[in-house]
Amino acid sequence: MKNLKFATLLFAFATVLTLTSATTPENIQSLKGTSQTLLGNYTITELAPETIKNEELRKFELSYENGKAPVIIYLRQKSKCKEYIVRGHAMEVQYTCKKSGFGAQTLAGKFAAYPYDTNAQFISEEALSRQSKITTSEIPVEKALGLIACYYPGLLKNIQTLYQN
Repeated sequence: MKNLKFATLLFAFATVLTLTSATTPENIQSLKGTSQTLLGNYTITELAPETIKNEELRKFELSYENGKAPVIIYLRQKSKCKEYIVRGHAMEVQYTCKKSGFGAQTLAGKFAAYPYDTNAQFISEEALSRQSKITTSEIPVEKALGLIACYYPGLLKNIQTLYQN
């Protein structure tokens, strides 16, 4: 009888532990992949969170093996979606993930660091339109970051902006 009670208690504890770990945010140390562009392989590393406009955002550094400088990705987790603010040295864009899908859009509002005209010099409106819906369903953070690393260079009017000769 004691064994049955212990087994039941152990099962209940394991269930609670599993549910707790399933609902915690994904912790990403480092992601690697190939961008399929001139920029070559990429590495994404999670940095310490940063507070911007009184909101704490997760922060990632995206580096390309042939890139001039790293790109910073801020993750803003809202109740029904995740917003990825992707900021390079001269431009920025936002990728949004919600139940209806994942895609790119211009960044406006309180998190915008560059004026619209500056972004317009570097971002192709046609490419931005094509990337407005990359997936048709919600995706995990790790997959979203990988897609950003692969799709972001395609937004540029001239990839040489990021490319290191």
